Amino acid sequence: MCGFSGLISDKNILSSSIENSLASIKHRGVDNTLITNTSSFYASNLSNAATKNIFPNCEAVNSNIWLGFNRLSFVDFSENGMQPFYDKNSDCFFMLNGEIYNYKALKKDLLADTNFSSDSDSEVAFKLYLKYGDAFINYLQGMFAIVIFHKKDLKLKIWRDRLGIKPFYYYHDSHNFIFSSEVKGILSSGLVTKKPNFQGIAYSMFLGTCPAPLTIYDNIFSLQAGHKLEFSFKEQSIKIESYWNLSYSPSSNIINYDEFAADVIQLCKLYDSASSEKAIMLSGGIDSGTLAYFYGLVNNNLKAFTIFQKDSANNELVFAIDNAANAGLDIQDFEIPASPNKQVKEYYLNSEEEPNFIPEPTVFLAKKASELNVKILYNALGLDEIFGGYGYFQKIKHLQNFEWFLPLIPSFILPSQKRQKLMDLKKYGIQYLPFISRNKFTWDEINAFLSNNKQPIPEHPIAFINKQILILFPDFVNLPKLKQASYLDIFYYISSHHTFRSDVPSMLHSIEMRFPFLDHTFIQKYFNQSDTFVNIHKELKPQMRLFAKNYLSSKVLNMQKKGFSIDASKWIGGDVSQKSWYKLGLDNIFDDLIL
Repeated sequence: MCGFSGLISDKNILSSSIENSLASIKHRGVDNTLITNTSSFYASNLSNAATKNIFPNCEAVNSNIWLGFNRLSFVDFSENGMQPFYDKNSDCFFMLNGEIYNYKALKKDLLADTNFSSDSDSEVAFKLYLKYGDAFINYLQGMFAIVIFHKKDLKLKIWRDRLGIKPFYYYHDSHNFIFSSEVKGILSSGLVTKKPNFQGIAYSMFLGTCPAPLTIYDNIFSLQAGHKLEFSFKEQSIKIESYWNLSYSPSSNIINYDEFAADVIQLCKLYDSASSEKAIMLSGGIDSGTLAYFYGLVNNNLKAFTIFQKDSANNELVFAIDNAANAGLDIQDFEIPASPNKQVKEYYLNSEEEPNFIPEPTVFLAKKASELNVKILYNALGLDEIFGGYGYFQKIKHLQNFEWFLPLIPSFILPSQKRQKLMDLKKYGIQYLPFISRNKFTWDEINAFLSNNKQPIPEHPIAFINKQILILFPDFVNLPKLKQASYLDIFYYISSHHTFRSDVPSMLHSIEMRFPFLDHTFIQKYFNQSDTFVNIHKELKPQMRLFAKNYLSSKVLNMQKKGFSIDASKWIGGDVSQKSWYKLGLDNIFDDLIL
């Protein structure tokens, strides 16, 4: 689990650019730093003592190619696991940010005759590439952003994991291709000026986070989940293509509890790699209660952490305690400050690279985990999106019965906020209710913001996402409405929102966030189930509840859904507190916008 940066230019760049870039994301890899210009390896002021003793300092070196890596060790703690890796025969360099959970099986089954210099999962991925070429990606089970640079033909290859758990950002102009694990790694190079991308900001205001490949920064892009990017330095060309996409092959086979339990136990064992201290983020809900219960069977040394706010409607403390007791895990609760001071608010705002509608709870919990020397946090994200855990799944089910009637409802009879939502439903369809029901700013308000800043009006964000999906998965239009909504949640809210909101705050505190339920084989298997939404008109996540009745208490099963979140009204106050927090975040990033 690490962070990396790279600079490729048509002119020489002083080493301070790559050092500054890596320094800005040093929290992603506090153990060591190694830099190469593809001719030699260098230490820097960020490197540990061992690396400084082996390699010369890069100070005052000029080169038109720089690759740098900050390491956070989890699997192999030796210096042999340090990246970038280099292979002399192919003359290529390799960097991986993330974890390959099935690396031991890959090493045993596919690379038994291969020599290794380390016990790291990253070297297994590299050796797989050397043996199988681009097809190596199909064997990997995990979260990753991978960079491979072929020196001979000056070609860069990048892969981002299938669910978009680990980030990859890049900038490209007529002179430079710059990439990093965080946007600040690009901006800190000194080669890029920070400017707003108003299309990205507009979509962020509507959706909650800007959808990849856009960002809120001008000419800085995010590689989409499940995609590969190729950059040719000789041709100055970028080619991007999908290597994996969620599909739908309806399965009428009924999965019983025993099969579900076996699947989850297998995930828990697979994701239990590394000897570092681990803890689970435990709410009072079904999803984290499920993960805690099965992890309690696999690793009862796991800690459980929860957060709470007194006098908040989101307080799940008693239910989280019940989940921990049920799993046989010790739980530690942390109270979120009721009235934080200005410094605390600024700390939260600076912990994210894009405005948020709430103070991100990962910031708070990752900091607490770090103080307790916990290095890995487990997150139960994924089950709500697969099994229908949000209220809009029930609404879509009900709306299906009279969708034909929606165009006949006059919009003018509704208040402005609801009027806009109805108009969007009429135009785009009830399957887009996940986007329409969540938005805090209406599209009219966003258009006014753009006009105030003298910016053109882009296409609607739903139209933008719809175009992306139809390119990747043309059969999307033939899915049942509830499967379409589930697909949209996975396509956008997981890869461009939830994991995005988890990665930077957790890595800020050198914490690795793991998402066992986002294993692509698990997601694909359960997405294919045709009976997922039977009885959803009666209760959310009906299929999951049938499983959970075997191991969770009735108190947890009957709890009203609350969410693992911070109540922004306690921090700001007022009916528009979430908008207010977003405005604070936007002002914190860009000083001169009119909102």
